[in-house]
Amino acid sequence: MLDSRKVRATAVCGFLLPVLFSVVGTAWAGDETAPARDPKQAVDETYTAKIQKYTTAPYFTSPLVNYLPASKNVPTPEVVLGDVAGAPGVLPYAADVYKYMRLLEKASPRVRVFSIGTTEEGREMIAVAVSSPENLKNLEENRARLAKLADPRTIKLDDTEADKLVAQAVPVYYITGTIHSPETGAPTALMELAYRLAVDESAYIREIRDGTITLITPVVEVDGRDRIVDIYKWHLAHPKDFYPPLIYWGKYVAHDNNRDAMGVTLKLTENVLNTYIGWKAQVLHDLHESVPYLYDNTIGDGPYNAWVDPILTDEWQMIGARNVADMTKFGMPGVFTHGDFDTWSPGYLMFIAAMHNGISRLYETFGNGGADTQERTLDPEEYARTWWRQNPPLPKVLWSQRDNNNYEQTGLLTSLHYFNENKRLFLKNFYLKAKRSVMKPSEEGPAAYVLPADESRPSLQAELLRVLQKQSVEISHAKSAFTVSLPVKKEKPKKDTKDAKESDKEKKPEPEPTSRDFPAGSYIIRMDQPYARIADALLDHQYWSPDDPQKTPYDDTGWTFGELFGVQVARVTDLKALDVAMERVTEVHAPGGVKGDGAVFAINNNAEPALAMLRYKLKDAGMEAAEEPFEGGGKKFNRGSFVIRNASHADLDRAAAELSLQAVALGTAPQRKNPSRPCGARSLRAHLAQHADRRLVAAGV
Repeated sequence: MLDSRKVRATAVCGFLLPVLFSVVGTAWAGDETAPARDPKQAVDETYTAKIQKYTTAPYFTSPLVNYLPASKNVPTPEVVLGDVAGAPGVLPYAADVYKYMRLLEKASPRVRVFSIGTTEEGREMIAVAVSSPENLKNLEENRARLAKLADPRTIKLDDTEADKLVAQAVPVYYITGTIHSPETGAPTALMELAYRLAVDESAYIREIRDGTITLITPVVEVDGRDRIVDIYKWHLAHPKDFYPPLIYWGKYVAHDNNRDAMGVTLKLTENVLNTYIGWKAQVLHDLHESVPYLYDNTIGDGPYNAWVDPILTDEWQMIGARNVADMTKFGMPGVFTHGDFDTWSPGYLMFIAAMHNGISRLYETFGNGGADTQERTLDPEEYARTWWRQNPPLPKVLWSQRDNNNYEQTGLLTSLHYFNENKRLFLKNFYLKAKRSVMKPSEEGPAAYVLPADESRPSLQAELLRVLQKQSVEISHAKSAFTVSLPVKKEKPKKDTKDAKESDKEKKPEPEPTSRDFPAGSYIIRMDQPYARIADALLDHQYWSPDDPQKTPYDDTGWTFGELFGVQVARVTDLKALDVAMERVTEVHAPGGVKGDGAVFAINNNAEPALAMLRYKLKDAGMEAAEEPFEGGGKKFNRGSFVIRNASHADLDRAAAELSLQAVALGTAPQRKNPSRPCGARSLRAHLAQHADRRLVAAGV
C-alpha cells in the first residue's frame, strides 16, 4: 500500500520525491541549529513505534516529530489518551486535555497551567506556559519589561531604554487550538507539543525553551469540543450509520465564533483577548483545519486591512516564507502560503494580535473531521502546482489524524525556532508598532474620535464604548465644551463629459473650513495611545471597490461601528482636540431612570434595543407606542415613544437605570384617537387588528 502511494505521487509530481528524499539528510547552514534529536537522550521506543505506525507515509513527518524523547518523570499523552497523540479513534474531551496538561505541570518545573476564564456554559479555559524554570520563575518581572515595550509612554518613547528592555525580555508566543469544533486535531497535537517542549533536550528544542515562553490554549471552543467528541463517540459505536454534523458549537454560535474579535460578544474571545493582552504576548497563532496539507495563510492575498502597521505585513512575509522553506527542506509536500485568504477583516481571533501591535498567524491543516484514517482524493485545483504552491499536495492519499498532528507540530516548532532566533528583532518591532501608534495623531492621523454627549441613543453609545474598553482602548471625558476644526470636504471628481469640462472652466471659490462644537461630557478616544490602531479600525470607514484587483475578499464585510450602533462618531484630525481638558473613564454607563413624579411615564423612541428589553423587565405594566409625536413633561417625544402605565415609580426607575433609558413622568397621558379600550401588551395582536387607526398602540415583544 505504501509503495503504491509512492508510485502514484511520483507519476503525478515527478519533481517531488527525488528532491524529498535527498534533502532530509543534508546539513543546514553552519550558523543554524540542525533540527535533530539529542543522541544522548533516550527515545520512548514504544511511543515512537506508534507514531511511525499511524503516519501513513514517510514524507508526512519530519525529524522534529518522528520520535518522542523518553523521560523517567514526565508522563506522555498516552497516560491520558490510552494511545499516542493522533492515534485513530482517539478524540479526547477538553477535560482529558486539561488533565494531561496538569499532570505535566506536576511532573515538570518547565510547565505551568493557568485558568483564563469560563465559557457561556461554565466550562473552564486554560493557558499552558512552557519554558525554562528560570523564565517561569520570573514571569512577573518579565511581564513588567514587556509592559513597558507595549506602552512606550512609560519610558517616554526612549529608544535607548527600549533597547535595554529588548535585550532583557523573554518574548511570549501564544498558540490557540480548535476554535472550530469540527476541526479536531489541534488538542492532541498541542498535548504532545507541550511534552516535547518540556522534555526534549535537543539543541533545537532547548533553544526554544530557554529563549521563549510558549503559551498554549489547547481548546478555545470548549463547549463545542465536548459536543463534537460526543458525536464522534456515537459514530465509533455505530460505524455503519451516518452521523449528523454539529449544528451549534458554542451557545447558539458555530463557524462565526471566529468572526468575533471586533465585537467581543463571546466568552472565548474575551478570555483569549485578555490572555493575549495580559501576557503582553508578541504572537497569536491560531490553528485551523481545511485544505491540504498546511496552509500558512497569514500572508494570504490582498486586500490587506488598511489599519495594520506595515511592519506587521513584513513580519507576516518573514515568518511565513521561512516556515514554508523549512518544511519544504524536510520533504513535506503541500506546505504553502499566499493562496486566496486575505487579511481584510479584523474579525478573526488571530487578528487580536494584529490590532494590538503583535503578530497574527493562522494555519489551515488537513483534517478528517475526527480521528478516522481516510483515503482522500483532491480536486485538481487543490493539487495544482502554482507560483505560490511549488510543492503541492498529492492527488490521492491515505490521511490520518497523526499526519495532521505531525504537520501542526512541525510547523509550530519551526516557527518557534525561527521566532526565537530573531526574537530581538520581533521584540523591537513590538515596541516600534506601539510607539508608532502613540505617534499616530501627528504622523498619520487622525488625532481622535469624539462621541458627543448629546447623543440621542446613549445606551447604544455606551455599548459601543464598552466594546472598545474590552479591546483595552483608553476613553476620556471632556470636562468642558470644546470646538475643533474640520477638514475641507473635497468634491467628488466629475465624470469626463463635455458638460463637466465646461463646468471646470468656471472658477469656483474654495470651500471654507468648518468647525464643530462638542458639549461637555463628550467622549474622546485619543489616538496617541498604544492600542489606537484597533479603535481607528473599528470607528473609521472601510473602502473597497469591485474594481480593485482582489475581486472576492474572503470576508466581504464592512464594520464601521458608528453606523452599526447607529450613533454619532466624529473623526477629528485637528490636533487641538488632544489639548482639551479631559479625564480618563474607567466605567461607561449611560444615565437612566425616571425624572419627575406621576403615574404615567414616557420614554422617547430613538430605536434603542433596550426598549424591547424593558418590555420583559416590566411584563405586567401597560405599555403603549405613540403613533404620532407629542409633547409632555417639558420634552418632545418621537413617534413610537413608549407610554407606560400601571408601573410603580421605583420599579420603572430601577429597570430604566439598568438599561440606560431615560423615562419622564407626565402630568397627563397623551390623548388617543380611540380611547375606548385600555391598552395591554397581552392582547396586542387583537388590539392592533381592531384599532389600527388610533394614536397609541400597545407595545409588546
